[in-house]
Amino acid sequence: MSNMKLHGLQVAEPTMVETADGPLRTALCKRSVLDAVFLGQRALEGDGCADLVHHGLEDQAVCVMPLQHYAWWREELQREQGSFPLGSFGDNFTVTGMSEEDVHVGDVWSIGDAEIVVTKPRQPCSTLNKVWGRKDFAALMGRRGLTGWYLQVQKPGLVTAGDGITLLHRDPVAPTIAQAWDAQRGKV
Repeated sequence: MSNMKLHGLQVAEPTMVETADGPLRTALCKRSVLDAVFLGQRALEGDGCADLVHHGLEDQAVCVMPLQHYAWWREELQREQGSFPLGSFGDNFTVTGMSEEDVHVGDVWSIGDAEIVVTKPRQPCSTLNKVWGRKDFAALMGRRGLTGWYLQVQKPGLVTAGDGITLLHRDPVAPTIAQAWDAQRGKV
């Protein structure tokens, strides 16, 4: 893992979105923020969740997606460049220099003034299917292992798109996000 960076920073409050299944209240489609944003214990300032039963918990304060997944989705869904702006998959942080194969559960990172810990793979949900109009979107995300991961905040602070990401601690025997996802699915 080299050149680890917070490439994009995205937030959204819940709004009504038109889908093929009708109106849906969601905060899945995030918008990019260029200024510094305060990362609190449960979320980024200006970010919210429509489903507080399954989202918005302390161990899911931030959803992370590697930037390289965007190119895969454009090709898979045969979409034009720019079809998926950063934050399209509900990700608050879009990162470079890291992926599910090399990020470990329990990793402690510093980004800007904040310190965060990697908690678990993201569980793709049916909201992705509804927003993107493809019934197998979440399942495909899971099968391909393009899940991203969640972060819990250890030390709140300001973060800005473009910030470097520094590994502060890693348990060498902790599973990677990919390994944790496979174990969760019973694939190990």
